[in-house]
Amino acid sequence: MTMDSDAKRSENLQRDELARFQDELDQSSKVQQQSQQKEISDEHGRETGRNRNFFKSLFNAIKGILLVLVRERNMRFHVGFALIVLAGGLYLGLNRSEWLWVVIGVFLAIYGEFVNTVVEAVIDLMVDKRYHPLAGLVKDVSAGMVLVSVAAEMIILFLIFQPHLWHFFGIETDFSRFIHRLKG
Repeated sequence: MTMDSDAKRSENLQRDELARFQDELDQSSKVQQQSQQKEISDEHGRETGRNRNFFKSLFNAIKGILLVLVRERNMRFHVGFALIVLAGGLYLGLNRSEWLWVVIGVFLAIYGEFVNTVVEAVIDLMVDKRYHPLAGLVKDVSAGMVLVSVAAEMIILFLIFQPHLWHFFGIETDFSRFIHRLKG
């Protein structure tokens, strides 16, 4: 009889332990679902959850672009430079493939500035604007990324515009002659 009662007690303990484990698993799953569905709001009731409306998402994206333009001096410089490049390309009559490379170069630099702005904002948020050596390293690397993207932009623009400008000013070089023969 003691064997049977010990076996039953052990079986009941296992069943209870399994039930507790299942309850904990269910509770954990519920908490995870609630945290995924719950929108985070601030003291003014603004929410940071997912936006399911396309036009509201589009509006928020445009608002983000304008916010970066207003707050970031370097972004204004990149956009101003892009407008000058656009005017120069229109004046010099770039062809389609040249425009493709110009657009890639310009947007590469602008995209790099966007990413740098996001990285800096996230780092400032994480360290609460206090000094941390890793935060400085991340910001420096992010700024280096912008520098590399701007260098790539300058190389692309030089390769595209140099033959046109030399031809415009009457300067003949082997490179510009070679490029104009290819186009010819």
